[in-house]
Amino acid sequence: AVYSLIRNGVHDVEEQAFSNGQWILDAEDRFGLAWERGLNTFLDNTPSVAAVCAVVYASLHFIVTPGTLVWLYVKHHRHYRFTSTVLILTTCLALVGFYTLPTAPPRMFDGEGFVDIMAKTGTWGWWPESGTPASDNISNQFAAMPSLHCAWATFCGIVIVMYTKNHVVRVLGALYPVLTYFVVMGTANHYLLDVVGGLVTLLVGFILAWLLRMAWRAYLARHLDPQIVTQLSAKGAA
Repeated sequence: AVYSLIRNGVHDVEEQAFSNGQWILDAEDRFGLAWERGLNTFLDNTPSVAAVCAVVYASLHFIVTPGTLVWLYVKHHRHYRFTSTVLILTTCLALVGFYTLPTAPPRMFDGEGFVDIMAKTGTWGWWPESGTPASDNISNQFAAMPSLHCAWATFCGIVIVMYTKNHVVRVLGALYPVLTYFVVMGTANHYLLDVVGGLVTLLVGFILAWLLRMAWRAYLARHLDPQIVTQLSAKGAA
């Protein structure tokens, strides 16, 4: 709820958002990194794949992430505290990005040849043009950089691969982030640099969570019996 309020609270920044989006697109074009162009053209020319991607974009992001957290809490509770901290810090960092670097997604640049796949397939599903659960009238359309879709998907993929024992689920977990990268760029909701930004944000979130854990363990070591610290660590509380 807090995330949604902050994410959707960035308004009246349209000029800056389009300027930032154009800068990213120009930079990608300059170095041949605008992969979203080719992927978007492919989806535009392949309606069946476009429909599947629209469903993926509008649903899995809001199902897989909480589902992964619930599974982790129930089945691997020892690791829940640290991994959930990584996700929380990653999301907080992304919110800072939304405020400081509002960015219009590729789908808003009609003159650049992009096709809004979510809008094109909107009559086939339940989603608004942005693919968010909320109406486009109240959702922040300029929260493209960094891509939380990609940050959260990568988080889920890593957690699933690390902790599941089922080989099929492990493969699906590894493929889920890759599918997400394809979908967010193909639907013209994100640039390649948004994807990279999401991965960097996740990495920084992990580093901060690790530093916090080390600081917490150092604090406990100074104030508690070593045996108690060991017991807390075994339970994931330290």
